[in-house]
Amino acid sequence: MDGLAHIFLHVGLCNSVARLPEGSPIAMHVQMAYPHGDPPYDKMLNLVRGDEKELVVEFDVPRSEYHLQIAVPKYGCSSSSFVTVFADQNRKIAATLSEEPPGPPPILLLDGTAPTSFLYLKPTYVLFDSSLTCNQPIPATPLASQFDVDYDQGAYYLTMYADPALQSSAPVFTFRLRTPTGLAHYVRLPIKLPPGGYGWPSSVQFNITEDMIDGLATEKTGVLLCPKIWGTSAG
Repeated sequence: MDGLAHIFLHVGLCNSVARLPEGSPIAMHVQMAYPHGDPPYDKMLNLVRGDEKELVVEFDVPRSEYHLQIAVPKYGCSSSSFVTVFADQNRKIAATLSEEPPGPPPILLLDGTAPTSFLYLKPTYVLFDSSLTCNQPIPATPLASQFDVDYDQGAYYLTMYADPALQSSAPVFTFRLRTPTGLAHYVRLPIKLPPGGYGWPSSVQFNITEDMIDGLATEKTGVLLCPKIWGTSAG
């Protein structure tokens, strides 16, 4: 059906499920919930423990942001994450079941489409102190931050987690992109971290194009770049 994305959900096993012998039945509840309204996918699945360290589930959902919740009630395992899905685009999502309580809540979802050439630049997401301005040399040490990144089918997906120290300092958010010679371009992104709290994370879609990547070829390395084509402005 047009407008749907096909999801390949790879669920890593928690210890109690991993210890089960092959052929054991596993009842797993999977829900993809909207911020509001009925979830488009909400099923109790009857699966069988195989010889792999993960279970794979496939289904279709519309383009949206979702709260993905997975639970194996019998064995006290669960997983919770927030994900973005683009229309007419497959996405592989990896989630790991755990008996432990969840870690820090996500604060920001940053995602967008990107050409394959973007991945060749080995992109990394780096935060710096708010005093850093355009064309200044990059400090030797970035700010500590916690995030997960996925690249899949011409898109990237970043989830950043709450950190009170970062949220109070208004850091500069950058892409670090490696050159063929091993140097790096640092491109400022037009993003301000939300104040945080609980509930649904803030969401920013920022698409990367070939023209944006090509435009970096003649730019300086090792300084904070603020090219207009990347939606930034001098600061």
